[in-house]
Amino acid sequence: MSNWVTSFDSSQWADYELALLMVAILILVIWVCVCLFKPQGALRWTAAVLSCVVVSGVCLTSRVDALQLSSLLTKGQNIEVLDGSYRYGRYHFPHNSAHGVDFREIHIGGRILKLYHAGYLEHTRCYRSFYNSNEFDDNAQLRLYIHWYEHEIEHNNDTVKIRTPCILRIEQLGTEAV
Repeated sequence: MSNWVTSFDSSQWADYELALLMVAILILVIWVCVCLFKPQGALRWTAAVLSCVVVSGVCLTSRVDALQLSSLLTKGQNIEVLDGSYRYGRYHFPHNSAHGVDFREIHIGGRILKLYHAGYLEHTRCYRSFYNSNEFDDNAQLRLYIHWYEHEIEHNNDTVKIRTPCILRIEQLGTEAV
């Protein structure tokens, strides 16, 4: 019996964003405590509050995106499951790729996926580690849960429709104890 281990799940992003939001609130609470013992000027107060508001806003925006991706996985609608051995393909640069779109290829079983540059994604975190690094061996057995987005881009006065995969969950065949 095969043992699949979840290497990545989009719900992990929501937990991470919640932790970042708590850190921003903690920084503001510590600043308020410091100000109780030593009064600060209006400029320092403004800088502290403004920085916490910016960090909190970024965390909240990112958390909303993470929760949307997590809900896609929970609903299970429009999700394709790819299963097979994994290996990297070539990384194409804009002057080589069709329609001027930068992408990298990965192979899962018999399927070839084009992982486009983050600028073409609905959510910038859809690929996790596939875009920048390789956390898996070339012969690893992976199962990907993918939600597909369709995008229209303008290239040389033409409108081109591309489908970008958003990887919501990555599972890896676990090694069994001998």
